[in-house]
Amino acid sequence: MPHQQFIQALSHPNSNGIVILISGFLLALGIYHFLLYFQNKDKAYLYYSLYTFLVFIYTYHRAEHFILTDLSRSFIDYIHFLYDPIKWLYSTTYLLFAIYFIDFKKYFPKWHKYLLRFAKISVVSVFILTIISAVMHNKAITDYAYNFIFLPVLFLLSIYILYLIWKTDSPVKYYLLIGSGTYLLVTSYSHYLTYTGSPFRVLFYAATVFELILFALGLGKRQKIILEEKNLWQEFVIKEYEKNLKVKENLTQKLDEQVTEKSNQIDVLLKEKKVSEQKKLALAYSKQILQLRLQAVQAQMNPHFLFNSLNAIKRFIIKNEQKEAILYLTKFAKLIRLVLDNAKKQEISLKDELELMKIYLDVENIRFEKQIDFQINVPKNMDLNKIKVPPLIFQSIIENALWHGLAPKKGEKRLFLRIKHEYPYLKVEIEDNGIGRQKAIEISYQKNKILKKESMGLKITEERLNIYTQAFKNKYKMEFIDLYDENNEPTGTKVVLHIPVS
Repeated sequence: MPHQQFIQALSHPNSNGIVILISGFLLALGIYHFLLYFQNKDKAYLYYSLYTFLVFIYTYHRAEHFILTDLSRSFIDYIHFLYDPIKWLYSTTYLLFAIYFIDFKKYFPKWHKYLLRFAKISVVSVFILTIISAVMHNKAITDYAYNFIFLPVLFLLSIYILYLIWKTDSPVKYYLLIGSGTYLLVTSYSHYLTYTGSPFRVLFYAATVFELILFALGLGKRQKIILEEKNLWQEFVIKEYEKNLKVKENLTQKLDEQVTEKSNQIDVLLKEKKVSEQKKLALAYSKQILQLRLQAVQAQMNPHFLFNSLNAIKRFIIKNEQKEAILYLTKFAKLIRLVLDNAKKQEISLKDELELMKIYLDVENIRFEKQIDFQINVPKNMDLNKIKVPPLIFQSIIENALWHGLAPKKGEKRLFLRIKHEYPYLKVEIEDNGIGRQKAIEISYQKNKILKKESMGLKITEERLNIYTQAFKNKYKMEFIDLYDENNEPTGTKVVLHIPVS
């Protein structure tokens, strides 16, 4: 007898408080995960909260003696009219939750686009059909479209999506598979009982709660994994940055030791009054000291550039963009190797310098979301292997063009590197179609910053060129040209650099 009373109570969830309990649970879940979305900026939380809200709207008014039911009695007929549109929307929202929860963009990028497109079409369709049904006072239009078009398509699509999810190595896939599978089986059985005259709707509510609990646990597990991966990436970035600092310190220390050693040798020669040998060695040593000074100044530039790149990787990690972080790190690692390999060299071939600049632009272009159109123009008959230039000599000029000229610009962003051999100089033109120097200064002042005419990188470049060209008869030349159109509007900046070559 008690067993029969319990079964009888469960078969009438609307009148015994079960629906009230479940509705309150759904509302609390929706609000909580909606707030989590603003904290984590993860769309999986947003669609989970929307899914729970829509299921809540679909169920809460069924409860008897519920305060929210009483408050909404005046428009309860509208909710009944919107039953199928609500089910249509929460089914679509569930689909969106699934693709962001599993990160379909990572595993199946094409299907990610297709499913987003399907969701948009679905939402637009339900709104159009609902408006038509309301205007014609015919609820059957939406009912027919939902039951005989949308549901069959969604069912087949869901089966295939679950199959795709099963194939992934996602650590949270079982939360979705078990939750969705249980929901489909139990609710199907519940609908069967309803159609056969033995309604047992409590099964629907139980399956819904079980599914949402599993999804909530899966979101928690997912966030834990993301935080652990983020911490690992941050530790890696910190270690790499510390390694770069040590490389710089060791290089600077070695340079200082070599300078001291050479200086001491000159002092010994002076004391021994070997004038002829002194002059020869002093000239040789002065050249070596000049090279060491050049390397020391160059070593100052490398950490500045490396620090900016590490910051970019950090931003990708903070945004949970793991694929971009890995791509960036791969290119960045190759760039570091080239930079450190060339740190001790006084000069490298123009071919190597241009290759280095291409990799540098690849790295920077990721930070610009690949918006920069970068072109290098070099005469076909120029022997790039024979022409020597200081390593990374173009980098600070290009960096200046990127971040002061092109970064604030909207629309097409172009950067040109043109090279000509005009004996006894190598003529280099670096031109951008950015906002111009004057506008860059104005923007900087608006942000309460002080933009000097030359950035620290440009000053270091000039110092390097000063040291490098002491061995040449001709000095370097650097000219900044502001570009304007016929209406006297700024169209960019051109830097013309003349480097003496042997």
